[in-house]
Amino acid sequence: MNQQQHIRFDFADGLRGLAMLAVVLFHYTQIFWQRRDRIAEVMSVPPLPGYDGASFVLPFNLGAVGVGLFLLISGLLIPLSLTRMGTLRFAVSRFFRIYPTYWAGLAVTVAALWLAAQLPGGVWSVSARDVLGHVSIALIDWIGGRNIDPVMWTLKVELWFYAMLGGAFAITGRRIKWAIWLLLPLLVWLCRFAPVNGFQTIVCYFPLMFAGSWVYFYQTGHAGRVETVLHFIGMLVLYVWLTGWGDPGLYASYGIGVALFVAGALRPQLVAAPLLTRVASVGYAWYVCHATVGYLILFTLAQYGTPWWAMVAIALAVSWGIAQAIHRWVELPTQRWGKVLSDKLK
Repeated sequence: MNQQQHIRFDFADGLRGLAMLAVVLFHYTQIFWQRRDRIAEVMSVPPLPGYDGASFVLPFNLGAVGVGLFLLISGLLIPLSLTRMGTLRFAVSRFFRIYPTYWAGLAVTVAALWLAAQLPGGVWSVSARDVLGHVSIALIDWIGGRNIDPVMWTLKVELWFYAMLGGAFAITGRRIKWAIWLLLPLLVWLCRFAPVNGFQTIVCYFPLMFAGSWVYFYQTGHAGRVETVLHFIGMLVLYVWLTGWGDPGLYASYGIGVALFVAGALRPQLVAAPLLTRVASVGYAWYVCHATVGYLILFTLAQYGTPWWAMVAIALAVSWGIAQAIHRWVELPTQRWGKVLSDKLK
């Protein structure tokens, strides 16, 4: 256990920064322009007309690349945190790591939606139930309400991953591999054989995260090379089977994320750029605030005929500035509080 106190996966910071850039650029340069009806529905404004030819046209889904990286990184790092802290300290630490910063981002989202309602044709349609569901994150499928934050679903996956893996870790006597094996039959049942419920679209991503966990086992000496390769591939196959999307292009996009993750793990210098590390340091704060506020900026600037590339540049700059403020005034202090409280539970 003492040895694990010093384990670091520095390449994960570079990969996290790369994933964050992929997700933000996906929202601002692809989905905003290519899914105008959907974005207008989220914002409760009329679809944006004009701007033919706007957006980056890529042969893959940039958002899936970023999400795939995020999930693999979580699978890599969460076993390390669990084995260092144990289930209770991990739960306290994760609560302060996730929720206060997300609530700050949610406040920005609600404010952005109110401002969007002031645009021509805009409507204020956010209910208390909408906000309550998003405050909980993990329970939104049961509380109900309209989706007012397009990126929240990934946090829901993360939180259920923490809860279920943490619970299995405690049940198996702090044996992380056993915890994974305990969960796998449950995932198969929930995704393939259980009646339709809110869990299918959550737990189907867990095998992708477990693929990242096997890289953790390999790099900490708890799995050999052959075992790691076989389990890594097996988890990816299980992920494809449980999701069952029938869209080769989407799987190919996630596959790019997998390839980048493997490349970063094998050659950390490939993702050691200071820019990526800087983005990673503020990445979570940027993630929770960028989508809706960015769409508001894009919609607003479009009223003045601003070139689309300038709209994107301004949205990037403003959302980054908001993220810096959340990081400094919310994320860093609440992380310190979480560390103090979790340390008291030793």
